Amino acid sequence: MKQDPSLILTEDVDGAPVRMGAAVMIIRTEADDAVAERFLGRVGVVVALVFDDPAMQYPSDPLIQVRVAGVGEDLFFAREIVEVPQGHFVAFGSSSSG
Repeated sequence: MKQDPSLILTEDVDGAPVRMGAAVMIIRTEADDAVAERFLGRVGVVVALVFDDPAMQYPSDPLIQVRVAGVGEDLFFAREIVEVPQGHFVAFGSSSSG
């Protein structure tokens, strides 16, 4: 049985592009980015950093796991997200009218 070398962290990592709990918007910066349309333009919360190849990626180039309320979770490259102020998370990240 081959052991999975991936490293999944749910705590802040010095040198990582984002912090746990940060509000981020999913964007497309390149035409060939494979961002799922259901996430595009939505705001979510960073819940984990995934290092598929820790020797090459750690600490500055993880895949970033983002949870979007009502949509789900997915992994994104740092170029596919931008941090947003917490006030925007309430305005754009929620489908409630409250």
